[in-house]
Amino acid sequence: MIAHVFKNLSDQRMKTILQKMYSEVPRVMKMLAPEGWKKSKYHKQIQEQQQHAHSEYLTDILAGKLQSSCVNKQLMDEVTFINKYALNHEEYHSFQYPGLDQDEQEVFFIFLLLLCDISEEGDLLYQQTNQSDIIHYYLAYVDVEKIALEIAGEQEHIPKDDIEYFLFSDFTIDWDEMERFNCLQLIFKILQAEEYIWHHIDDELQHIAICYHEDHYLAYSALPFYEKSLRQHEIIKTIQQYLSKYQDSWLDPYDFDAIIALFNRHKINYAVLAYVHCYQAFPVGYPYQVYHYFDGYSKE
Repeated sequence: MIAHVFKNLSDQRMKTILQKMYSEVPRVMKMLAPEGWKKSKYHKQIQEQQQHAHSEYLTDILAGKLQSSCVNKQLMDEVTFINKYALNHEEYHSFQYPGLDQDEQEVFFIFLLLLCDISEEGDLLYQQTNQSDIIHYYLAYVDVEKIALEIAGEQEHIPKDDIEYFLFSDFTIDWDEMERFNCLQLIFKILQAEEYIWHHIDDELQHIAICYHEDHYLAYSALPFYEKSLRQHEIIKTIQQYLSKYQDSWLDPYDFDAIIALFNRHKINYAVLAYVHCYQAFPVGYPYQVYHYFDGYSKE
């Protein structure tokens, strides 16, 4: 009988993957920015978010001035107050990763975000170690952050003695889908070389399945009829919002077989496509089937 074991990926295994990803940074940079990283839309996105984060920080500092009971602070003009009490743009980002204008580190960072997408959005990595055991590995964001900072310290992009003080920046990246697809292929090639297989779980189908469980509990709850009806209506609305992305006509929100068929026909998942290109096979969990979400393995 096959035994399924669930655990976090070890630091050493994680580091092997991330070091291989780091070695791909020059290729990724050339792929995403053939005219130079500073001219790329991804660098501009990061710059804009860095500037926005510092602006919000200054807004908070000025709000503290207004609330202060110190007369001297209240009498200061905003420029004087900021110069005296606030960190400037460079100081504010001095312990954030990636730092200002660190081209290679910016590329490595957004490359890592894709790895986190693979693992966080209802997805698992697992490796079959023998005929009786399958180990399902979770890639925790905090572990990715820790190992990535360790690699950055080894490459002397941040001071090794100060690694514990650094934090990942809270950036979101608006990807060109084909460029994202090409980067995902590189990640899957690394995972394939390390003999990992991807167990894909669609986050929208997972949420719909959770909605069904909640609806079932509501049916037997002691809530007043009005509250129960209101919550059931919210559940149906949530499911229909997912379905409307892929079909305009009405579909029974409780017909999960039909929903599965809809997703298999119409949902485009670039990570799945990238996986197929690398492995010449579907990931575990695709095409979607009902038992994947009710009788299979779930994060919930």
